[in-house]
Amino acid sequence: MREGPVNDRGPRWRSVIILFVVAAVLLAGSLAVALTAGSAQPASRAKQPPLVLKGVLKKSIPWAKLPAGVIWDGRKDKDNRHKELQAVFRGQSLYKLVGLVDDKDPKTFNVAKARRGYGIKFIATDGHNPVIASRDIIGKKKWIVARLKNGKPLPRGEGPYRHVGPFVGFLASESVKMLVRIELVFD
Repeated sequence: MREGPVNDRGPRWRSVIILFVVAAVLLAGSLAVALTAGSAQPASRAKQPPLVLKGVLKKSIPWAKLPAGVIWDGRKDKDNRHKELQAVFRGQSLYKLVGLVDDKDPKTFNVAKARRGYGIKFIATDGHNPVIASRDIIGKKKWIVARLKNGKPLPRGEGPYRHVGPFVGFLASESVKMLVRIELVFD
């Protein structure tokens, strides 16, 4: 009987195959978590950036400190044809937020200055950065910057903040989602 060299590749190959299978299972699990992370799950409170307001003054409001006492119910708006906006949104009136930075007095909204006119630019992480006229927000208590939708943080793809209100109507171009900054543009 002829004896040859001992072939120990069998156990090594089994170890490599087992490691490969374990790595594939872990990778598949990580991919599944990553895919569901972009879904409509609410973002956690701890990870929310502050809302930045810039005008004559500059203010940064932490997510949890942004008042959520003003409600706009998109379910009751008969002109609202947008499914993702048919919800109850809670936040702060836009004019009150603008009033924090529109002049040197952060306690009130400067109506006279708003009537003379300036732009209110919304800056969102999705690149949608519309500008509305200051005259348009005078007396509009339900035009809000929301941080909650149906009592929970806005879902990914909508938050951290969203400009909503009765203006939504058919087109909803002024409903700015993924909002992070509001700048006043003076001439």
